[in-house]
Amino acid sequence: MAARNRDRTVHFYQVCDTKDDAPPLPVQDWGVLLRRLRDMPLRDRTVLWNGETLIGAVDPLQPAPHLLLAKVRREAPQQINFDDGSFSHLQLAANQGLVDVTTVHFLSFGNVMATMSGGISAPRVSALQRWFNGMNLMSDEIELRPVVNARSREKLARASAVETLTVRVQPEPYDSPTALSQSSDLGAAIGRLHEEYPDMTITLTLEVPKKRRWYSPVRRSRGQRQLLDSTSAFARDIGDWLDNSDAVDVARATAHIEDWEQQAADEKIDFVAERITTKCQVPLESTDGHSVDLHFALVELARVAHEKERILRVAVGADL
Repeated sequence: MAARNRDRTVHFYQVCDTKDDAPPLPVQDWGVLLRRLRDMPLRDRTVLWNGETLIGAVDPLQPAPHLLLAKVRREAPQQINFDDGSFSHLQLAANQGLVDVTTVHFLSFGNVMATMSGGISAPRVSALQRWFNGMNLMSDEIELRPVVNARSREKLARASAVETLTVRVQPEPYDSPTALSQSSDLGAAIGRLHEEYPDMTITLTLEVPKKRRWYSPVRRSRGQRQLLDSTSAFARDIGDWLDNSDAVDVARATAHIEDWEQQAADEKIDFVAERITTKCQVPLESTDGHSVDLHFALVELARVAHEKERILRVAVGADL
């Protein structure tokens, strides 16, 4: 029988100062920080935020520089008795709890980290950022920015109009559904469709029609500006979806960009391609259904980081 695998997406983030105009942070000695964290009592590794409990940990048996960020689960799962088929709540000792875990591997350059989540309920980049700042591990407040190799948002900022926008959302496994953030009107519309039709591929295309006899230049210009505004507002949702979901595999636009003293041109903006990510094939026997075996996760994170090292170094300005 063929081995069964499950895809896991590896995301790369850079630890940055929260101020856009601030110089790059000095490269941190993550080994020192992690050893300090490893020796802390549990209460000193815990960050509480808005009813969420986040706990950082380091496994002393794993030599790779890593962080395990766990989120305490609020609900207790059901369990089944295979002898009589009865269901009951999982009973845990008073000093035990259930957590969902994300594994973080720290690269040796540019304050770059690679992350692999154990499942949809595992901490995402926003939780990682809250934990870092709540722990005060660094002197200043930080944010985790996706490592990108394109400049889609710079193009969008310079655009005077948008001609088309296409987004495609794929079905997801039943055991890991995604709640897409909905801060924009377009994000809310696609999010509702994704919830109502979870077994379908959803493709949304908005396009300003080409000039026709009944379609005046005024209407065309108005439509282009409206689509530009909608795309700009939707860009925040797209960024969050790409950070926290594998559901979106197409998100692109055609923008009209006018550069100083140059002829205006239509350029493609590809929000998916700008992020440096990669897929890992995780054998199901290396998981307990959701959480990925720590040693396996660290081996895979180190492997894909090595494969992407040249691209990552260029993206963050770290010389080879």
